[in-house]
Amino acid sequence: MAIVHVPPQMQKLTGGLTEVEAEGDSLRRLVSNLDTAYPGFKDRLIKDDLVAPGLAISIDNVVTSRGIFAEVLQDSVIHIIPAISGGR
Repeated sequence: MAIVHVPPQMQKLTGGLTEVEAEGDSLRRLVSNLDTAYPGFKDRLIKDDLVAPGLAISIDNVVTSRGIFAEVLQDSVIHIIPAISGGR
């Protein structure tokens, strides 16, 4: 199963877990499986069949531009990266 690193803003959905495991050969399927295990996950991550604004997804240390269609391998490591704001 793929390992998904959960950012602090979403850890309430996972009961405080910082990483979870999920199956899926695409980001779409993986998120659907995560939503089954952790209701509300999909609503936070996907908007109108796109990765939600303000988030980026890294699969195996590469930020994907394929969105929900990105390929996920069984041993992939996925990071959900919230946008960083601030500055001047």
